[in-house]
Amino acid sequence: MLLLDGGLGHLLKENGLRIPGLPYDQQFLAGVLANEAAPDAVKAAHKQYIAAGCRCITTNNFVATRYSLAKVKREADVAQLTQLAGRLAREAVQESGRAVLVAGSLPPLQESYQSSGLPSAAAMQQEYSQTARALCADVDVFLAETLSTVAEADAALQATAQLGKPVWVSFTLEDSTSCCLRSKESLAAAVHSISQHAHLAAVLVNCCAPGAVTAALPVLKQHAPWGVHVGCYANGFQTTTTQWISGADQSLLQSDPDDYDARGIITLQAYAACAKAWQAAGAEYIGGCCGLLQPASERLRLLSDHHLVPPPA
Repeated sequence: MLLLDGGLGHLLKENGLRIPGLPYDQQFLAGVLANEAAPDAVKAAHKQYIAAGCRCITTNNFVATRYSLAKVKREADVAQLTQLAGRLAREAVQESGRAVLVAGSLPPLQESYQSSGLPSAAAMQQEYSQTARALCADVDVFLAETLSTVAEADAALQATAQLGKPVWVSFTLEDSTSCCLRSKESLAAAVHSISQHAHLAAVLVNCCAPGAVTAALPVLKQHAPWGVHVGCYANGFQTTTTQWISGADQSLLQSDPDDYDARGIITLQAYAACAKAWQAAGAEYIGGCCGLLQPASERLRLLSDHHLVPPPA
């Protein structure tokens, strides 16, 4: 098992990161602006995950998009902030002295979970190309993550086709057992659709509830092309993103209330139990997403120590 990291933005917030002058409703941008304003804090957070045993860390540029940075009139600085994200992750690995991969994040280009009203295929490919080129010198692999549509995945894969790096594609799913993307496209069809890309090295699911991941893994294992790895990194919140988006009172998934703490975050024991089941179901890359910080990584390391997969070529 290759141990991925957890939510970097959440860890930075937990560590007390504040960007002076940033409006309250734009605090979600604090993490990416820290690449410039507080680089040592970003490196320290990466190093926390490395010290916890993670064998792969992801660059801190999840909201470094024109759409998000336009909210603070920084859309012209996408490449600059993204390049800093790559450099800080690489420096964190070098300073740690450990053999750790750096995955370059290719995030959603609009709101997370948005599946309609997206830019054209050409526009998405152009922006993903800008992001990938800004990261390329410092990363081992690209991670196109939290994608709600096949169109986003295809644009990211097209944008990286000539850069000589493997690509991992990770879809976010409805918080149910439907195994459907947020766009209602089936996960099986999505994997088939992107399987013709020669540099596709892994297919994953992320940023959804553990129960959705559990349902999805057999689909990934069945439909991933030969030689393409399978993985996952779930959210840790008891209130699912589907509930949050729709305003629903109840989740479509059954969960044990004892698996969550007083803040509504999954306990380390419960997440480790999920990860053990995912590993048994064939997941080779496992980490955490929103709400899961370095203590979860430390617990998952116990599963990964004797079950490591080789890093991508």
